[in-house]
Amino acid sequence: MSYKVISKRLIIIVPIMFFIIAIVRISLNYHDNKKSVEQFISEQAKLVDSLYMIHRDYYQNLYLNKTIKLDEKTLAGLPAFSAAQISKTFSEQNRLQITMQTVSDRARNPKNQADKYELKAISYFKNKSDAKEYFSEEDSFYQYATPLKIEKKCLTCHGKREEAPEFISKKYDKAYGYKVGEIRGILSVKVPTYHVDKIINKQFFGSLIYDFLLMLFVSFIAFYLVKFFSKLQVKLEDELDERTHELKDSLSFLESYKDAIDSNLIVSKSNLNGNITYVNDNFCNITGYSSDEVIGKNHNILRDKSAPKAIYEDLWRTITAKETWHGRIRNVKKDGSLYWVDATVSPIVDANNEIIEYISIRHDITQLINQKNELRTIANTDALTKLSNRNALREEMQKSDGLSLILINIDSFSQINDFYGHELGDEVLIAFAIKLSELCKTNENLKMFRLNGDEFAILTIDIPAHSVVQTAQEIARFVNSHVYEVEDETIELNATISVSLEEKEQLLITADMALKIARREAKDIIIYDSKMSLDKEYENNMFWTKKIKEAIKNDKIILYFQPIVNNSDSKINRYESLMRLVDEDDKIITPYFFLDIAKKAKLYKQLTKIVIQKSFEEFRENNFEFSINLSIDDILDKEINDYILEMLAIYNISERVIFEIVESESIENFYEIQKFIKNVKVLGCRIAIDDFGTGYSNFEYLMRLEADFIKIDGSIIKEILRDKNSEIITSVIVDFAKKMNIQVVAEYVESKEIFEKVKELGIEKSQGYYFSEPKPFLI
Repeated sequence: MSYKVISKRLIIIVPIMFFIIAIVRISLNYHDNKKSVEQFISEQAKLVDSLYMIHRDYYQNLYLNKTIKLDEKTLAGLPAFSAAQISKTFSEQNRLQITMQTVSDRARNPKNQADKYELKAISYFKNKSDAKEYFSEEDSFYQYATPLKIEKKCLTCHGKREEAPEFISKKYDKAYGYKVGEIRGILSVKVPTYHVDKIINKQFFGSLIYDFLLMLFVSFIAFYLVKFFSKLQVKLEDELDERTHELKDSLSFLESYKDAIDSNLIVSKSNLNGNITYVNDNFCNITGYSSDEVIGKNHNILRDKSAPKAIYEDLWRTITAKETWHGRIRNVKKDGSLYWVDATVSPIVDANNEIIEYISIRHDITQLINQKNELRTIANTDALTKLSNRNALREEMQKSDGLSLILINIDSFSQINDFYGHELGDEVLIAFAIKLSELCKTNENLKMFRLNGDEFAILTIDIPAHSVVQTAQEIARFVNSHVYEVEDETIELNATISVSLEEKEQLLITADMALKIARREAKDIIIYDSKMSLDKEYENNMFWTKKIKEAIKNDKIILYFQPIVNNSDSKINRYESLMRLVDEDDKIITPYFFLDIAKKAKLYKQLTKIVIQKSFEEFRENNFEFSINLSIDDILDKEINDYILEMLAIYNISERVIFEIVESESIENFYEIQKFIKNVKVLGCRIAIDDFGTGYSNFEYLMRLEADFIKIDGSIIKEILRDKNSEIITSVIVDFAKKMNIQVVAEYVESKEIFEKVKELGIEKSQGYYFSEPKPFLI
């Protein structure tokens, strides 16, 4: 609409608006003034009434006390007779011409007979015996009245006729037979409306003139302001159009953002006491509560009472300090079932930086937690015997103390497989596991595991060394004394057993070493002794340390590259850099043989730098992406950290660099790891998690490491066609990754069949010998 049209309309609308306001104001003033005047009249009438009643009571008492003798001569002095003349004189002498009169519906004196208005008042008091006064507006006057009730002193003249004074009973034949408390009549006060209307009209016209002048003044000001502001109209319209467009875009964005939040996140707000003030639809869908059921209730209606109090204490301590709290909490639905949320709780502050409420935004991660637990169970359970496996053994050893380890290897079990077949061999292993488990169940400090094909382990907790040895001997006798009836075949087993009483970090290595010695020396049972390995270990360490140093000195640490293909088109667009050592005979040696020794010899850092520098140099002149393996120790090492940032700055190829984090389950200092990830991601690098799926904790870590890729461990992929559990684990990982917007790489793809399977499961990329073994050049 044109600013000129707006201006003309405003010039018309503003005066009309003020005219309407003035009319409303005058009307309200008129009624207020009238009400005030009526209140004033009522007060004046009460004053007259009070004065008259005092006069009446005074003169009545003069007669009753016989100060004035009541007879035919003095009868005219009674208030009932004198009131008419007094009222007439009073009306003539006051400005408002107020009249007052005692009247009755059964008056002896005709002058005191109530008129129709006064009869209404008398009837009012008779119907409402507790009423004290009566006020009404009649045609030409205001009627005010108070009741005149029969008192004991009134009965002298108005009681029984035969008891009244003789000159009264002879003169009047009515107004007898009253009882105490009955209405005799009223004191009637009338105020003519003429003078009242005159006062009200004067005030009304005064207000009318004032408001008219005010309306003219305001109209003039409005006219002036409209003219003034119309000069800015064109500019304002342009700005308004621009801002409107921006606002529409913002509103559209905010609406989309709100829809995304409401459909995916659980949102609630609470007051300073933790009482819920708002919930979104998704909150109700997830919890089963309606908004009416939770609004006003405390947030602990959702609390899982089994959760540690420390979690909630930390939450409240954080948000009351005006900081944001983030963590994972298990909550309870209305039906009592549990669900997990990834929660962020933030305080909302006002302009004075005072907290006015709290907002909680949560993401339902129940499915992820369940998948994590399912994966943990699968990863920690032996598929054949349903015993806990090697991974579970490692976890148990990490969290427990006072441990010893017994390893049990069934002798010559391969012969059973060869002679009877693998299916019967599996049944024998199951039967063996059941019998040995029954023995372990007799002692709660024994935990049994299956490590691989024919090897089992028993972990002892808080058992003295001599008792551990006795237990091993009992197991040996138990195994050798039992036969196994499987598919109508009788199978006898013997076992070789080793025992380690070393520190838990060395338990598995030393027990395994003792088992190998026991089998080589054909002993039934052997207990690990430190003399078994130290000399050879020292000799081996010195041998490899010399080789590593010579390789570094002579530039014999080289890189091999293995391609990573896109499963959609089988094209190569990425390589993994792999370290190799070339010895004096030009033999290529993988890190498996020397990496641990390099760490002990403090040569590992040099090897890491060599791999980083040579990788950057190899890929600087092409467009391939490439990945470099980094251990947790690498990331936590400030020197390596600085070296990586320096190389990224020098080569300027950050967008093609992918850092593969290995040994991710050993992360303890998450802050430093996340700091490194943030620093390299800012520069354009990406993060991959290597060997994913080998431990249950990977899901938890992945959500905190902001990974772009996960590489499923080769031990899972290479068994995916034969082992149903491997396929289940892979499906769970892929499903999880897609929800987290992470790409998946399958390692150890060694055949076309495996390649087809991983594509079928939705994996985006593959790596393995099916495409190419690692080579010292790019293909």
